[in-house]
Amino acid sequence: MHRNRLLVVLAAWAVPGLGHLLLGRRAKAAWFGLLILGTFGLGLVLGEGSSVSSARYPWHMCGQIGAGLAALLADGLLGSRPQAATIDRLELGLVYTAVAGILNLVAMVDAYELARGETAEERAS
Repeated sequence: MHRNRLLVVLAAWAVPGLGHLLLGRRAKAAWFGLLILGTFGLGLVLGEGSSVSSARYPWHMCGQIGAGLAALLADGLLGSRPQAATIDRLELGLVYTAVAGILNLVAMVDAYELARGETAEERAS
């Protein structure tokens, strides 16, 4: 399991924390999952569901897609919904959801390195 790096990275992208869970790192999996999905969810709440839309905000979607299936699901369910009124905290929602995606990219790199089975100390020597 530890040597199948592609599976670990894809799992880490699809569901934040899942890559670490596959590697047996439960605490890290819970931490990354809660942090990333919580940040993404807060962005959705702040943007009143309109902060994830590949049609309206294609550049933000570049960061948001890092959050995995949550971003694809939000875009599919909420992205085409018309925005009827001005949303006070929409920009904040855009930033939070994009930051969540970028944080997940960091978690994916960490899962990849753990799957390689090589620590920073081992590489230094």
